[in-house]
This record gives sequence, C-alpha cells and structure tokens, in this order.
Amino acid sequence: MLRRVVPVFVLGLAAVLTLAGCGAHDSTGQVSVTVSANAADHPYEVKVFASTGKLSEHQRVFPGGTANFAGVPLGEVTVRANELCPQKTTVSNDEVAAVTLTTTGCRS
Repeated sequence: MLRRVVPVFVLGLAAVLTLAGCGAHDSTGQVSVTVSANAADHPYEVKVFASTGKLSEHQRVFPGGTANFAGVPLGEVTVRANELCPQKTTVSNDEVAAVTLTTTGCRS
C-alpha cells in the first residue's frame, strides 16, 4: 500500500507546484485599444478576435477613449469596431500591444 501512496503523493505535489506558479505559464497577453478622437461622436463596440477568428474580448469605447483588454490569446489578433479600419497586432506576454482605430487609411 505504501508503494502506491508515494508515487501518487509525488505526482499530486508536482501538480500543485505547477498550478501555484512554479513553472506555470500564462498563455495570454494584453491589448490597449484607442479609438481616434476624429471618429463619429458615438460609442464603438471594439472587438478583439484571436487568430482563429473567435471573438476574444469586447468593450464599448467613445472617440478619444482607450479600452484595455487582458486575457487575450498570444499571437496575431485583429481589432475591429463598426466603421473604423480594422487593425492587426501581435500579442505577447512581455508587453502590452497598442492599437489605434481610425476612420482613414483602411487597406482593402
């Protein structure tokens, strides 16, 4: 019986240490999105899409305002808001990715 308890205890201890932060790795990052002050005077629903196309986060932002998104999947994301030009950026866990959405300069 003792032979079985020791490996189970060691495995359980390793799992607890991993989940508690020893060796744990957060696979998300942050994006800061500013809506241009030149945009029409109404709130915009800013959406952040992961590289898979799945909606990751969303918030309402007024022109000239900034929304900060946490928990965004790492890698390339697309940020969109109604009639504003979509922007792509790369999210890493080292720094906050910054994006400004504008009404001009849209690429086809």
